[in-house]
Amino acid sequence: MRNISNFIQQELHGWKKWEIAWMIFCTAAIIILSLILQDNWLGILSALTGTWYALWAGKGKVSCYFFGMINSFSYGLISYQYQLFGEVMLNWGYYFPMMFVGLFFWRKHLNKKQEIFKTKLNWQGRLILAAASAAGIILYALLLKFIGGRTPGLDSLSTVLSIAAMIMTVKRCVEQWFLWTVVNIASIIMWLRIYLTEGGAVASLLMWCIALANGIIFYIQWSKEVEND
Repeated sequence: MRNISNFIQQELHGWKKWEIAWMIFCTAAIIILSLILQDNWLGILSALTGTWYALWAGKGKVSCYFFGMINSFSYGLISYQYQLFGEVMLNWGYYFPMMFVGLFFWRKHLNKKQEIFKTKLNWQGRLILAAASAAGIILYALLLKFIGGRTPGLDSLSTVLSIAAMIMTVKRCVEQWFLWTVVNIASIIMWLRIYLTEGGAVASLLMWCIALANGIIFYIQWSKEVEND
């Protein structure tokens, strides 16, 4: 019990006032708007854990992966209901096991504040990442179209870049936040289409809107920290 208590204290240590205020705002916005627009409990749970995962990951806290485990399962279930098969395979087949991988590797690279050391790719690494991502997007879009996916282009873009971004997350690279920003934009478009045509999925749409803001904030913040190291 003492080890658990110490771990919780470490994960809650070092938060700035604006970070806490932003976390409270994001949480309240998801709950209030989702209830007003009558989304279900699964959508709210997925949106909250997805948002908390991003916030804790941005802070460099290993506990982000516990939120990520819950989000991977719940968001995959929602995606299945809306026939977003790429998102389902991504969350259940890739994200969920990668949460354990990330937890394992992040715990090996913590500073005195119990936050991870951040890194960045060189230009060669960035070119390889861009080329591999482009090829993956094209090939996966063709597969999704073949199996009857709903939005194969956006679904493929979101899925392939999410895979690349998750690898960059585990490697603690600042480039992850650029990739997540592109993923967030694609996901907003995808869920906005669903909301406008079918209604529902409000919490998921809100989650991706907040994730877009988080991606931009953490890209700037991580870039400054890496440059100062």
